[in-house]
Amino acid sequence: MHSHTTESSTDPSTHQDRSHHRSSGISKARAAAAVIALSLGCFTFVSTELMPVGVLPMMAEGLHVSLGAAGYLVTIFAFMVALTAAPLTSLLGGLNRKVLMAGLLAVCCIGNLVTFLAPGYFVVFLGRILVAAAIGVFWSTAVVTAVHMVSSRNAVRATSIVFGGVSLAAVLGIPAGTMLGDMYSWRAVFAALSVLSLLVFTIVAWSVPAVRITKTAKRGAMSSVLRSGPLLAVFGITALVVTGNFLAYTYVTPYLEQMAGQSPAQISMLLLVYGVAGVVTNFAIGPFASRAPRTSLGLVTALFTLSLACTNSASGSTTAIFIALAAWGAAYGALPVLLQTLVFKEASRIPGAADAATAINVSVFNAAIGLGSLLGGMLINLAGPHPIPYLSACFGLAGLLAIVVSREGKARHR
Repeated sequence: MHSHTTESSTDPSTHQDRSHHRSSGISKARAAAAVIALSLGCFTFVSTELMPVGVLPMMAEGLHVSLGAAGYLVTIFAFMVALTAAPLTSLLGGLNRKVLMAGLLAVCCIGNLVTFLAPGYFVVFLGRILVAAAIGVFWSTAVVTAVHMVSSRNAVRATSIVFGGVSLAAVLGIPAGTMLGDMYSWRAVFAALSVLSLLVFTIVAWSVPAVRITKTAKRGAMSSVLRSGPLLAVFGITALVVTGNFLAYTYVTPYLEQMAGQSPAQISMLLLVYGVAGVVTNFAIGPFASRAPRTSLGLVTALFTLSLACTNSASGSTTAIFIALAAWGAAYGALPVLLQTLVFKEASRIPGAADAATAINVSVFNAAIGLGSLLGGMLINLAGPHPIPYLSACFGLAGLLAIVVSREGKARHR
């Protein structure tokens, strides 16, 4: 068992030289604006990544492909992020952060425009790959950039705000996209995302300072991260839980249509419930992430597993499915902050490992999104949506066991 002292030692900012915080005379107000802008960037990128989830049947019909093939647009996107996050972050991490962040959002805008104008599936595929190459770098560097600009005591809060953009994508992005798709078409959704990308590009270019952060993916840092047992344990937990989540979440729209008999308007509302619950826990988990990250991660993963295991039983009742999705969303909303806090904590023991460790975690996270959506696509094509929540719960249970084993192993080495 971990002692309270061990659990409370987390400081995700310790990977930064404290003298770097608010470097180049960055004021508190400028730092706060930049952190919010980075959160909006995450919102834009993650909305783009996951938008096929909300308009999956429409995209499948419009592109004349199966539901599984439409879901693979999430799969390919995620695998592309997994492959490119670490090498592109290493290559581009030395750029000043204003140029880097604004440039990545410009790529997001172009990729969404390509998707909107695409004549067929293959061009949509190309547009998605373009955005995927940019999101891996943005996600790998946004939190490190935010933490760099604030004081040590505000590091977890900055992490929560940036990842709040991820949760807000589920709350606002996917439901809004689903409603827009219902009103117009799936193409209109990607046109709106292109406009949003351009708007956030402007905000980022205005607010994020032109600071350079000491290249943390320096020689030897990547191999040191890959030799760290505690970091490998966090990456393994990320892989299991995120695979389980996206195995189910990618196909939640056809699941709610076919298994729960929900109308498009009801599905939009249920996706909103899922997202709102996630935003609440994303911000509420901050103090627990600081004091007891592993215990919190275990409890959240247990809730995640239980909610998915109960989804089929709940599908016959609108109230029950509402509760199941709220619990699932609440559990998943807390996970990015907890996992990233643990990555920062363990990376702080390796000089200059923050960007490298975060990039690997982003790669693992997105490989898990890809694997989950791939498995879910295969399963829904072969057997329909019914088995999906059970298999997702199995991944959650495996993640919970990995948390328990890694916690006990760390306690034995103290």
